[in-house]
Parts: sequence; structure tokens; C-alpha cells
Amino acid sequence: MSTSLVPTLSSETITLPTGPRFSIPLDDLAEFSALAEARRTEVRFTLQLLERLHALRGEGNITTAAQVIAANHRHQMRGCSASSLLRKYYLYLGSVTEVRPQGDWRCLVAQYKGPSFLSAKQQTAFDEFVKQLAEDNHRSMAEAWELLRTEIWPSGKPIPGYGSWIDHWVRTKPTEPLPKCCPRGFFPIGWSKRNLYRKAPNKGARVLFQRGIAAAKRYFPSITRDPSQLRPLELIAIDDFNLDTLCVFPGDSKTPPQIAPVAGLLAKDVATRRNLVWGIGAQVQRDERMPDGSVRKVRCGIRRVDVQTLLHALFAKFGLPDYPVTILCENATASISAELELALSTLFEGRVRVERTGLINHRLLTNGFCEKGGKPWEKGWIESAFNSLWNKLGAMPGYKGNNQRLHSPAGLDDAIRYTNVLIGQGDGKLNLPPEKIALLRLPFPSPEAVERAFAWACNAYDTRTDHKYIGFDQVTEFCLTEGSEPRPFSELALVPVAQQASLTITQRPEAPIERWQRLAATAHFRPIPPAMLALLLLTPKKVTYRNHQITFAHDKIGYTYVDESGTILGGVTDGAEFLGYLDTAAPEQLHLTDTKGAYVGTLNRLGGKKGAIDIRDKDALQKASAVTATILNRAVAELRERHSEQDQQLALDKAHNDAIRQEHVAATGGLSSAEKIALAAGENRARAIQSAAAAKRAERGISAQAASNALADLLPES
Repeated sequence: MSTSLVPTLSSETITLPTGPRFSIPLDDLAEFSALAEARRTEVRFTLQLLERLHALRGEGNITTAAQVIAANHRHQMRGCSASSLLRKYYLYLGSVTEVRPQGDWRCLVAQYKGPSFLSAKQQTAFDEFVKQLAEDNHRSMAEAWELLRTEIWPSGKPIPGYGSWIDHWVRTKPTEPLPKCCPRGFFPIGWSKRNLYRKAPNKGARVLFQRGIAAAKRYFPSITRDPSQLRPLELIAIDDFNLDTLCVFPGDSKTPPQIAPVAGLLAKDVATRRNLVWGIGAQVQRDERMPDGSVRKVRCGIRRVDVQTLLHALFAKFGLPDYPVTILCENATASISAELELALSTLFEGRVRVERTGLINHRLLTNGFCEKGGKPWEKGWIESAFNSLWNKLGAMPGYKGNNQRLHSPAGLDDAIRYTNVLIGQGDGKLNLPPEKIALLRLPFPSPEAVERAFAWACNAYDTRTDHKYIGFDQVTEFCLTEGSEPRPFSELALVPVAQQASLTITQRPEAPIERWQRLAATAHFRPIPPAMLALLLLTPKKVTYRNHQITFAHDKIGYTYVDESGTILGGVTDGAEFLGYLDTAAPEQLHLTDTKGAYVGTLNRLGGKKGAIDIRDKDALQKASAVTATILNRAVAELRERHSEQDQQLALDKAHNDAIRQEHVAATGGLSSAEKIALAAGENRARAIQSAAAAKRAERGISAQAASNALADLLPES
């Protein structure tokens, strides 16, 4: 060991060192020797460099001194650059405390863990307790450490692994008297805030506990799904959205003019990232009368019929490919109902399938509340596209941000008040008609302007080339001169040889529309007949036949359909299931198919279009009564046919009884009433005597001779 750095001590006087000492104290040699040899060598060499830097500090610029030392020693060991030396130097100076006035070499060892009296089990218990404290505070881990050091520990509560401060005092200072309260700054070794941060839970665990699985998904491993082998329309993602823009609805016969948010539906082809079809509209507020007579404001949202309209537009525009089509949707707003899924499967003979993203139903704590919601990352192709679309639409008038309370422009409130003055309806308002509202120049666009802007954004998205989509080919282009329009590489043969040397060759990813055109050239899309497409505009309902009728409810309205002729549902048993197609605008008829898609017939609604008949309309009541009577009479006829043999036997029994009655009447025709009563009583008495005699004979039994004679009578003659 070199002694060049050890000061020479005089035999007459001993001067105690002041300030930091760049060596290992004798009391720490045992702890220092426990380090690995490479770490010991690194610490000794670093201390020598820091001592030279400290000596040069007073002679000039410390940064220059660090650069000089680093230039001489940076290749001897890692961590000897000028910036690293300065960082370690100030760190070592910061370790000078009352307990260690000459500096602490431990700060130069990364992730240093000193000796501890805790067992492995106790250390694990304390680490888990620290993690729990950090997770319980939803805003600041620093406050969690402050709570541990200034509240929990001084209060005397036992800490896992350490016990109370009293236990720790007795353990570490057994010869000193116990103070009345916890002394300030009396903490176990390793309880500095810096060390507690090292024991803190990772980001994923904190977000998982505080916000749930959906928010913490980004901090856990995720699977990269490669859609490069998909063909056009093989996988279609559908999702709903809300624009960051408000619009002015001019009003109609049912809804007054108002400022409303904008929502819509989008269908995206996963193979090419092309935006296939979309629907967009204003979410206006309307009045809804409650059962108690009160009226409340209800904002219109996306309904199931909007999803049906989107699917109708999709298949009407592109048709159906030769391979199966899978539609990926969620289980919330933009969901496909079970009836619509069955209708798609039966209409297209199983070539259109529906898959749904999963749902979160996770209980983080055994006795806690459940986190519920969707899994948007399972359809990330369309979720990530929304951000690009919103960025393109960020300069639209009427911008409100994704959170109007937090991210809206400063003048949004004034713009809303100004617009409401112009479009206001009612007493004391301007009461402009819709056609004049459409002529106003307002801070908010009209729904038609929003539709045009969204169509522009979708088309711009389909032509973008600044992306890193998996599986997209690289397009090679060339420019004849600087600033000229790029041309496809296939046209290079048309360029004269003399100009080819000055060409500029560039590469870029293909755009979604280019990938669609390339892949669609090898696919075959069959158009769908209009009659089949029209069924997608009807409301599919899975119905059950019971009690000679089909009854169901849709949007809180009851519907009842019957088979007047008996040729459609004749012979169908109760409980049979069908798939019905209903036009809510004209509900007089219900088109029925079986669960495999075969057409069954069309039923008429009992009660006409409204399902109820005005009690004053006698003709309509008579016609409806005739329908129900026909169904009842048909059921009676079926019953008579099934029980015809019983009816014939009943007729024979009645004829037999009539014969006996007539014989009796003929025998007693000349007798008075008293004589008839006496004759009947005598006959009853005679029958009673005969019954009693027969009972006595049965009790006495049969003699052997009588039994032998009876047996002989039963045997055949030889």
C-alpha cells in the first residue's frame, strides 16, 4: 500500500486534520474489506484523484483542474471524466457531517448497502412496509417518507423489522438512559430519504394500485402484433370518438338551436391502416318526459342503429372479399349487439365474424372495489390513429380540447356566450330561424363544416408517409432536378442515360392508400345485392314464439306480432327462437328467419302501426277482434282434431245413457210422482240386499267341490 498520501507526523506536536480526508478511516477497514476487490481498488483510486483535485482547487478554476486530471487518468479506470470527477468531488464534500467530519467513502460506491442487524425476513418486511407507504400516498412519495420519519417512528408504533424507536434505542445504546421521547434525528442507519427512495415501488406498481390496470398497462411488457400478413378487409376495427371541437346545430322541428359537441364512428382496415367509412354528427340535447311528468335534458349519443348504418355503408362501398372478414369492436358505445352479430353471421353465411375487445373486471384488493372498463390497447391500430387526426384538426374554429375545463382556449367561454345570444330561442331571445342561423359567421363551425373537415383529415391520413407501420414496403422514387416532383422508380428507364447520373434517389414508406391499392389488386371483392344490404338497415331482434304470438320490447316499446293465416308458424312449438327484422319507422310487419338465416315469413303487428287501437274506432276494433277470433278458432279446431276419438266415445256414451233414460221413462210413464219415488226406493233396497248377500258369500269362501267344478268348467274339453 502506498504511503505517499500519508502525512508525516512530528514527534513533538500532533495536529489533527481539519476538513475532508481522502482515505479510509481505521474504524471502517473491516467494513471496507467486505467489498469486492474491484470496488476497493476503484474507491482508493478515486480518493487519490479527489485529493489532487482538492489540492488544485485553491490554485485556479476547479473545472480546469478536473479537466487536467481527467486528461491524465481517464483511460486508467472508468468514471474518471471531468464531469464525473466533479460530481464525485461535490458528493464527497456533501458527505461531511458531525458524525463523519472527514467525509464518507461510502458515497462513492454505487448502490452501497452497509451491514445490517436485520435478518433477511425482517428486511423484506420493512421493504414491503415502505412500498405500502409510498403506494398509499397518491401524490408524493416524499410525504410518505416524511410521515414515516416524523409521525410514525416518533409515535412509538412498531415498524416491521425494527420495532419501535424504544426497541431500537435499547438495541443500539444499551448503556445510555432511555429518553422520555424520541430524540430528533434518531433514525436507524439507512433511513435517509435517498435510501428510502431506493426501496420505493416501481412506477408500474404505483400506477397499478392508484389508477388501475388500464393506466398501468404502459409500464408492463406488451406484445407486438404483426398485421403485415393481413389482406384488405380481413380485419376491420370499429371505434367511437369525440372531436375536440364544438359545433353550432341550427335546429329543427324537434330540437332548438344549440352549441353541441361532436361524436362519431370510424371503421379502419388494419392491414392497410386506411380509413374505410365514418359517421359524424352533433350530440344535441333534447327534452325527455319522465314517468312522473317532469322533463329533463338528455344528450343524444351513439346508438346501435348508428353502428348498423356504418356497417351498411362499409359493405355497400367495398362489398365482400373471398376470404372471411373479422370485425373488431368494443363492448361499450360502438358495440355490435348479439342480434346484429347473429344477423351478420346468417346473412353472409358465416363469412363475417365479430370479435370483441376484453373487459377489465379486476379486484386489486380482496375486499375492495372492482375496476371495470374496456381494453383499448387490443385495438390500438385505431386508437393511435385518433391522435394524428386530432392533430390535423387542431386548427379548427371552436376548439375546446380533450378536456374543456382544463385544456380549452381562454376565450372559449366568451365565444359560447356570444353565440348563445345570436342563436337563443324563447322569450326575450332573438329567435332566428335555422336558415338565418346558417348564414351567421360564428366562432363555431356548422355540423356540415365539421364533416368536411373530418373527411379532409381522413384523406390526408390515408396519404401520409411519415410513419413506421409494421409490414409496409419502402417506395423508391427519383427526382430529375432539385425541387422537382418525385417520380416512381419504374419510370427510370424512360430517363435519358445522360440525365441518370444527376438523379436524386429517395426512399419513403408507402402510404396507406398505396398499400390498399397494391394489396387490393390481388383480392376480389364481390358486390352485395341491395336487397341483402337493406336488411342491415333494419333492427335485428332475437325473438321467441310463445302463446300463439311473438312479443318483445325495443327501446322500451312493446311489439306483438301474430300469424293470421296460420301458414307461417303452424306447427311451431312454444319456445322456438327466430331472428326478426324490424323497421322501427314502419313497424307494421316483422320479417322472420330461423337462426340459420332461412326465411320463414312476414308477420303483421297486432294493433297496427302503433300497437294499440283507438277505443273509438269500432271498425278497427272489429277487425282486430276478428284476427284474435281466427287464431282462437284455429286452436279449437286443432284441439278437436287431436281429441276426435274421445269425442266419438263421448257421443256413444251419450246415446247409451239416452237409451236407458228413455226405457226408464217408458216403464214409469203412467205412475204418479209418489209411486215413482216408492218404486225407486224399492229398487235401491233390492240392490242393497243382493250386495250384502254377495259379500257374505265372499267371506265364507268356496268349497272344494265348487272349486273343482269351477276349474273343470275352465279346462277345455278333450
